[in-house]
Amino acid sequence: MGRIRTWLHGYVEIYVSGNRPERFLSLLNHKNLFVWDMEPAENGYLFKIDRRSVKELDPLRKKTGSKLEIRNKYGLPFLLFRYRKRKLFLGGLILCGGLVYLCSLFIWDINVDGTYFYTEEQIADRIEESYVTLGMRKSKIDCNWLEEQLRQDFPEISWVSCEIIGTQLNVELKETLEGTELVDEAAPPQDIAAAKDGVIVEMITRSGTPVVKPGQSVSKGDVLISGVINIYDDFDEVIETDYVAADGDIIAETVYPYEDSFEMQYYDKTYTGNHQRAITVELLNWVQEFHFPWKEFQHYDVIEENHKLCLGGTYYLPVSFTVNERREYQPELYTYSEEEAQQRAEKRLQRFIDDLSEKEVEIMENNVTIECRDGVCHASGSIVVWERIGYGRTLAVPEEGVQAPEADEITQE
Repeated sequence: MGRIRTWLHGYVEIYVSGNRPERFLSLLNHKNLFVWDMEPAENGYLFKIDRRSVKELDPLRKKTGSKLEIRNKYGLPFLLFRYRKRKLFLGGLILCGGLVYLCSLFIWDINVDGTYFYTEEQIADRIEESYVTLGMRKSKIDCNWLEEQLRQDFPEISWVSCEIIGTQLNVELKETLEGTELVDEAAPPQDIAAAKDGVIVEMITRSGTPVVKPGQSVSKGDVLISGVINIYDDFDEVIETDYVAADGDIIAETVYPYEDSFEMQYYDKTYTGNHQRAITVELLNWVQEFHFPWKEFQHYDVIEENHKLCLGGTYYLPVSFTVNERREYQPELYTYSEEEAQQRAEKRLQRFIDDLSEKEVEIMENNVTIECRDGVCHASGSIVVWERIGYGRTLAVPEEGVQAPEADEITQE
């Protein structure tokens, strides 16, 4: 918005020269006159300054004996003066500026960053369907309220921040399934629960009461570390109960089933070089496609590229252009040899394992077998891994007068 404001006010590029141009620049700094893009040029300097500050340069010029020369003029005031005799053009320009300003009052794009368990499209679709629709006024959006709704809709989200930048709603989040059970010290009371089935391998408790032990099997939703801490007297009677944000590291052995198959016969594409394009323009609810009559391709791929009109990095407008391209190809039938099929299945399996490794899991066993029969290559089995499975789950604190359950009485959910 700062660049747009500067352009609306207008600015000039000035060349200063003479015996002491450095003295002139020093006085500029002393007067707190803002200049930018300063660089040496010939026997002086070039810099840019706001149009409204130009009149303050004359006393400095006289005091230092410098010479000033306006090299270029930029911005709306100079543009209007240049085309002052073209009334229709000026009218269209003013109308365009008004429309751009009007569009700046609404949200036209939703950006989501930091997803891990969920996808960016899943979060963005939920926001657009239930809370913030494209074209909604920015003044009607309560970012704090939206953050609370997202935490309720997606329990695995441990932290979320919503911010409006330009005409874009920017959502940044962190998820508890990123491999950590660490919580903020100021967090409300909570348990650490299991995100999936597994067998506990290692367990470190920093706060709270451990409910399970290494070697114990747990199911999804079971409490692993309770946020309830009971203090007992010498007769094993509870004399005080504290509620804390349970915190710890829990590593479990879990199993990922794997199933994959593909036909031994396959078609490969040989592109002919023939192609055709169409452009679709979308303005709010108005959609129009422009293209020449389509050629009849029997086999073709469709490649689609969508471009939203954006001024700067986050100033989106409700205008988009979609380029659709059809590329013709001729299919040719091939058959994998058993060795080639085995290699392809292994590559697909390795891709699956690499995706698991990105989740910060440790691969312990690969129990997948690959076999080819009846024209199909089939891979099936399981991958055994060690991974963190704990996530924070809000703990309901009982009202005064209601006795809290003891740690060993907590039922597994």
